[in-house]
Amino acid sequence: MTMLAGFFGLVVGAHYIDIAGSSDKYLPYFPGMNRSAIRAVGVLAVLAGVAVGVYMSLVYSIWFLIFVVLGGFFALFYPIEKPKWLHTYAGFGVAWGFMPVLASYYIQALRIDLVGLALAVFLGITVVEMHHMAVLTNEKEYATETNKNARLLLKIHRAAAYAIGLILLISRLI
Repeated sequence: MTMLAGFFGLVVGAHYIDIAGSSDKYLPYFPGMNRSAIRAVGVLAVLAGVAVGVYMSLVYSIWFLIFVVLGGFFALFYPIEKPKWLHTYAGFGVAWGFMPVLASYYIQALRIDLVGLALAVFLGITVVEMHHMAVLTNEKEYATETNKNARLLLKIHRAAAYAIGLILLISRLI
């Protein structure tokens, strides 16, 4: 059910809202698209994901509502880049990696512990790495300095991800 909520909220909902609000990325490929209809489908998908999350909260743990509210907020507002802090590398890692993983861990274990936090941090860093890899595949569109900075940041993220993975492994042994 967690995957279903994430699929509706983040995969379908947030991406449809992003498509509707974007003039540079998608409009050239879909010049005749009905932005209002696309946005409405996105918002409805987010609401469907939130509804699944509310159901899970009522069945398993009312504390899960915290994750549902945060997830709905991220899915609705990340694509429109408001607030600005949400549309940063840290915001991307939290919204698309850390929070969904921690929510999934919580609903399975009904607790948050060091293992869950380490796993969530690890995946938060990993989604930022994946974002960088996507940016680097379009190298020709970016200046050399931007590529240099992106590669350095990618190395830092990779090192941090390995460190968190090691912490996760050690925490299981303790």
